Amino acid sequence: MKHNTIPTTRSAVLVNSLGLLWRPSVVVALLSLALVGVVAVTKHYSALDFAHLGTIWANHDKSGTWGYDGQFYYQIARNPLQAGQYMDNAPFRYQHIFYPLVVGVLSLGQVALIPYMLLLVNVLSVVLSVEIVARLLAKAGFSPWFSLALGLYFGQATGILFDTAEPFTYFLVCLGVWLFVEKNRFWPAALMMGLATLSREIAVLFPIGYACVLLVQKKWRPCAEFVLLGIAPLFLWLLALRLIFGQTGVTFTQPFEHIPFAGIFSHADAPKKFYLLLLLMFLPTLAGWVLLIVDFFRKIIGGTGPFLRRFSPMYLILGANLLMITLMSRHSYDELVSCGRIATGLVLAVLLYAIFTRNKWALWGAQFYTFTFLIFVVGTLLHIPSFIA
Repeated sequence: MKHNTIPTTRSAVLVNSLGLLWRPSVVVALLSLALVGVVAVTKHYSALDFAHLGTIWANHDKSGTWGYDGQFYYQIARNPLQAGQYMDNAPFRYQHIFYPLVVGVLSLGQVALIPYMLLLVNVLSVVLSVEIVARLLAKAGFSPWFSLALGLYFGQATGILFDTAEPFTYFLVCLGVWLFVEKNRFWPAALMMGLATLSREIAVLFPIGYACVLLVQKKWRPCAEFVLLGIAPLFLWLLALRLIFGQTGVTFTQPFEHIPFAGIFSHADAPKKFYLLLLLMFLPTLAGWVLLIVDFFRKIIGGTGPFLRRFSPMYLILGANLLMITLMSRHSYDELVSCGRIATGLVLAVLLYAIFTRNKWALWGAQFYTFTFLIFVVGTLLHIPSFIA
């Protein structure tokens, strides 16, 4: 009996162990690490190269290279108080303060560790975001594998490869949603979203959505918590930047377009880029609008009770993210690295909306984002200009 029992027990343990490993977050972790490894080998990158330091700002060489946004996060993590001298616009770059501060703390004051921590924090952020969304899916009765749409969205890959703040930002948002939905911890949820806005200001669309719905539902205390902890930190930090630098940096970025999708169609004279923008940005955003509008009329026709109370926060959040991508500046579409990472919030909003409205068709449709990872990998390895900042 013992001889038969032991192998059975060991087999059960092995099966359970494999079950724990075979999950979306693990798959995303392996693919993300593989992508970093492949890029490092094929482009002969060190960890610091992923920050894309430009000599114009780092060395004050006016005839040098521009680099990319990751260099500014690196400089803040290296020296938070004096990084402004290595930036194109210090007030704007300091808006995104929390991600590099976390990296700096984790680097334990060792400058040599900063490039590795920039990569590690973003990879872990993507993996943990997928884990949270997978658990929300499972709790709602859906397959957790739908969460791959978030983990393998090409905007997440660009955030990792270019050391930018979006993966960490939306991990904090996911954590906030988890605390709100699963733990009924309102003020910690609001705080996580408030910290997210200090990593990337566009994350403020999430706490604003929650605050608006809680206001309509007359849930005064949770609403106040989202206003004070989820929204106010961004504006207080902007005020602090105004006092320090004399300006906030908000006007540094290009203004929104006045015509829907004008930013995308302004690139129609560059066919290769334009077709990629149509595939990766225009069509998914248009599908999101269709989803939102159809649901809107369904709630009008078939809903009961006060009109505004029939909408979840995710309806407003999805609408706000769709509007942002629809009216986004043409300069944000200059390369896919930029527009892709900005649209990460839209991908998360689509998935959360589908979960909380129990819309399986929307979840299946969102899986288009999963395939964008392959498109990005191929484009990066083939050195297609649109995938290179």
